[in-house]
Amino acid sequence: MKKHIVLIFCLVLLQSLSAQSDSCKVLAEKIAGKYTGPCEGGLANGKGRSVGEDTYTGSFLNGLPHGKGKYTFQNGDEFKGHWENGKKSGKGSYKYSQNGKKHSLTGYWKNDVYAGATDPDLTYRVGQSTGIPVFKVEEKVIEDVRDSKIVVSIQRAYSDFLPQDLKIEKSSGQISHLGRKLMISQFSLPLHCEISYTIKVGQTPLQCRFILDILQKGEYTVTLDHN
Repeated sequence: MKKHIVLIFCLVLLQSLSAQSDSCKVLAEKIAGKYTGPCEGGLANGKGRSVGEDTYTGSFLNGLPHGKGKYTFQNGDEFKGHWENGKKSGKGSYKYSQNGKKHSLTGYWKNDVYAGATDPDLTYRVGQSTGIPVFKVEEKVIEDVRDSKIVVSIQRAYSDFLPQDLKIEKSSGQISHLGRKLMISQFSLPLHCEISYTIKVGQTPLQCRFILDILQKGEYTVTLDHN
């Protein structure tokens, strides 16, 4: 009796999965075929697997790979990473064979195209912050790259001040004073900037260093806070 119940349960489950695969569509042509996973509105939604000419296992949204997933091509090449509306988008790794040799490519993709080792949507990158309790980088989008600028504010006792040994090394651009703030303008992208100075904590001198790379045009305000 128990064996019959188990057999009936398995048959019902198989029929359910088969019906799900038939009624739930995957809109990416090369992986459309046999789909297993959640369905919503007749389309693959959620974490599933679809096998066609190629194979994809991962997150779906409205019938397309969206989120994190693994895509295996018919020839054995493999991409693991993030997807957006059926296209590689974000961080990932691609393993492939060429002329009989295996290769690996890691980095960022945008609109299904490899964009490089650096996130193409990253506007700035802080490389180092030493001896600075709190820092803040704010940015404002601009239209013309020639209007790009960086305003540097070092604060102590809730006001701006300029350390006597302040040193700013930059890959390009001009430095000017805005009261007790400094402004870097007329620079080329990407801009590499290193700010160093000494500040006293009680009677002890503290060496401070801040390294910043500006990757996209914009108006940036950098606040180094010692309050």
